[in-house]
Amino acid sequence: MFSPTEFVSFELFSISHIVMIGVFFISFFASILNFRQRLSKRIHKLIIWILASILILSELSYQIWAASVGIWDAKYFIPIQLCSFSTFFGLYLLFKRNKFIFYFFFYVAFFPPVLALMTPDLAYGFPHYFYWKFFLQHIAIPITAVYILYRDKWELKLRSILWAFLILNAFAVPVAIINKKLGSNYFFLSGPPASDTALSFFGEGWVYIIQLEVCALIFFFLTYLIGRGLLKVGNQKISENNVLSG
Repeated sequence: MFSPTEFVSFELFSISHIVMIGVFFISFFASILNFRQRLSKRIHKLIIWILASILILSELSYQIWAASVGIWDAKYFIPIQLCSFSTFFGLYLLFKRNKFIFYFFFYVAFFPPVLALMTPDLAYGFPHYFYWKFFLQHIAIPITAVYILYRDKWELKLRSILWAFLILNAFAVPVAIINKKLGSNYFFLSGPPASDTALSFFGEGWVYIIQLEVCALIFFFLTYLIGRGLLKVGNQKISENNVLSG
């Protein structure tokens, strides 16, 4: 389960993969149904600590595992992939309100982890530790985004797309420099991963980067539409509850 060399290889759309996709969709839609309700402070605290625990343990255990089995390498294990950024910002927002951080977090925490779930860059299959870490973390990130959206009720404005896009590119610059120094591929800026993912169709060189940028804007706009729809549904549910309680 923890060996870096003896493991079952991950197979795209195998039973173990499809099961996790099913777990994500069930958990995600169940979360939407529950988060849009009026929740007690006790329930809010429980949700926060469950999500925070999954996010913290995912990142921390990954570093401990890599070091303990002797494979930690700055080329692969610095926590500066997009999912790590989402994890750190999500953890912050679970305990602190910040509109501008939320605008960035919401856009990078929605479609990127979902796409990663659909076509994982994953070598280790079930029941390896990394299989569980990967899927639990990528399931928890978008659920955290939806929870914070409903809890804090930040208004999503169209200009928030531009803000998130600019911040993403601001982070991409130092990450690209690190990639050049280490020969790494954080943010997948150096090219698509070795395994077959959605990024495998984006070409090479500047064509690849341009397609990444265009794809980011498209998915940010879709996230904006979904976020506004979720808020609208949530507000309608609260209004119905107020009528019934009145």
